[in-house]
Amino acid sequence: MNIRKTINKLQSALIAKGYIYKINTYQFYSKEQNRMITGYRITEKQPYQKKNGEMSVKDVELLNSCSQVEVLKWFVKNWNEVKENG
Repeated sequence: MNIRKTINKLQSALIAKGYIYKINTYQFYSKEQNRMITGYRITEKQPYQKKNGEMSVKDVELLNSCSQVEVLKWFVKNWNEVKENG
């Protein structure tokens, strides 16, 4: 099973239902594992009120993980919630 492909399908299905989640990736070096590690950050735009009273939007982090499987589980959980709630 291609995990990334499944994540992309779930992300697209959620977008079709109006739920826009972005997946950002980043890398860092692990001395313990002597290799580069890829991290995944899921964000969603949410409104907030600025100090001057104006409304704006910002990206709010919903998940930060170095596990693609954990990212997949997050998308499966959210897709199941969307399906249950119509």
